[in-house]
Amino acid sequence: MNGEYIQRGVEPVLLRSPLVSVVIPCRNEGDYLRQTLQSIFRAGGPEREIIVVDDGSDDGCCDFLRRNPLPGVQLLAGGGLGVANARNFGAAAAKGDCLCFCDAHLFVPAGWLDKITAPIHDGRADVVCPAIADAGNTTAVGYGVTWDGQLQWQWLPPPAREPAYVPLAPGGCLAVSRRAFEDAGGFESGFRVFGYDDQEFSLKMWLFGYRVLVEPAVTVVHRFRTAHPYPVGWAPVIHNRLRMALLHFKEERIARVLEMTRPHAEFSAVMAGLCLGDIWRKRADYLKRRRHSDDWFMERFGIGF
Repeated sequence: MNGEYIQRGVEPVLLRSPLVSVVIPCRNEGDYLRQTLQSIFRAGGPEREIIVVDDGSDDGCCDFLRRNPLPGVQLLAGGGLGVANARNFGAAAAKGDCLCFCDAHLFVPAGWLDKITAPIHDGRADVVCPAIADAGNTTAVGYGVTWDGQLQWQWLPPPAREPAYVPLAPGGCLAVSRRAFEDAGGFESGFRVFGYDDQEFSLKMWLFGYRVLVEPAVTVVHRFRTAHPYPVGWAPVIHNRLRMALLHFKEERIARVLEMTRPHAEFSAVMAGLCLGDIWRKRADYLKRRRHSDDWFMERFGIGF
């Protein structure tokens, strides 16, 4: 049992550390899932539960959990929800005050969970990510993410001050207050398969008035795989990019994204589907609820898009 004792009258009272729910979506992870769970167990930390969402694996990567369930580990069947909705599915089953989303191919250091949830518990941030190192080259480390002038992913260097606020937290490992997660509606439920899920989530959190922070004192090693477990074509990626822009960007930025995306053969069909869906209703709701504009976000982080 984690926590500390305080004296109240004569009898000591145990203050429990808030429960942290670690949510791990996975699909065709081979032995990486087992290694990730072993790493989390070895690292110790606060009171936690682990929720594994098997999102349609056909390589048997979760069979060891079915044969011999591990204490504190819950296995759910996602059945091909895609990354964003697999995370939401796991979060819906979680009981923790804080949610930590992890890829199923990580190696975590001792004390990692305490350190990345501490800024949430003490009110300094609502979303926290660690530094992320490449398992193939552990000297290559990113400290949060930003966009370049073409809306392309760029890892950030070590911050001048520690910890530091960053525009985007990589979804491979991030912790978030449950209250903030639920208020913002979680990861974008209208996304397909894979792509832009963590970028849209961080952008939305900032626009809704929440804060995203990197904790550089924690480095999590991430295995960047050469083959993607989901059958990813251009259509889902284009869908997610356009959906993010239509939900959050002003007219001029939407126009830029449309021009960037128009050359793809799938553009017209994807755009037609978006226009006939829930995008305009959801955009109107977001514009009413958000506390900052996309101009504010771009200026706050020096993004020239």
